Amino acid sequence: MNYSRLLLTVTLCVTFGLDLAPKIQAQNIPVTATETPPMTTKELLTQVCDFLKSQKSLSVEMDITYDNVLEKGAKVQYSGYKQVSVQKPNMLRSDTVGDQGNRSFYYDGKTITLFSPNLNVFATNEAPVNIDEMLNTIEEKLGFTIPMSNLFTSNPCTILDNIAEEPLYIGSNLVNRIETDQLLIVTDDWDGQLWISQDEPPLIKKAIVTYKNLPHAPQYTVLFSNWNFKPSFSADTFTFTPSKDDFKVKILPSSP
Repeated sequence: MNYSRLLLTVTLCVTFGLDLAPKIQAQNIPVTATETPPMTTKELLTQVCDFLKSQKSLSVEMDITYDNVLEKGAKVQYSGYKQVSVQKPNMLRSDTVGDQGNRSFYYDGKTITLFSPNLNVFATNEAPVNIDEMLNTIEEKLGFTIPMSNLFTSNPCTILDNIAEEPLYIGSNLVNRIETDQLLIVTDDWDGQLWISQDEPPLIKKAIVTYKNLPHAPQYTVLFSNWNFKPSFSADTFTFTPSKDDFKVKILPSSP
């Protein structure tokens, strides 16, 4: 018998056993009347939403990956980087640099503008007087959305109103080597995962949306960074000014 190998095996078993045992035991300790029960997942989400709701202005950066499903079913993943600036109740800007092209979106409380710097093409349309109504309008009448834009509305948790079951707590898991609280949200059309910071204020650090009713269930993943709730915006941040080389086109309404 190789006693060195046996000793190594025993050592590893003891080491891993000591590491896992406290965690397993801790999960089985009943909550007594003198202990404070853990926060529910809905309470945690409400804290996140209430904090975002209370902020009058903010900026955030997003590193994005998303699936494109080919005709034969294979998935191709693309990436992008997005900067979002918000001044409530009626100003929003989103700038994206991505594998499938660069684009910017401007909303100044009166108009929306889509701009493609690669093509030097822009389109402008009249818009409602606040962010909530503007987002509804571009989705219902113009046929496009701004991903994660619900986070910047007057009620970021509206999307959770039609969820039948309370979100599931997955555990304390890592995002960029930092512990976060991971939650799973299940709906009829999509499943969402959120990773929420454990420090104050509670912020979303990562999100994954799985569109389970679409062929091959493509995913949209976002890593959030550099949340800023006291940004300094210039006077022209939310207003698009075309250059002499930019060409104006029309935004066609979506089909019924």
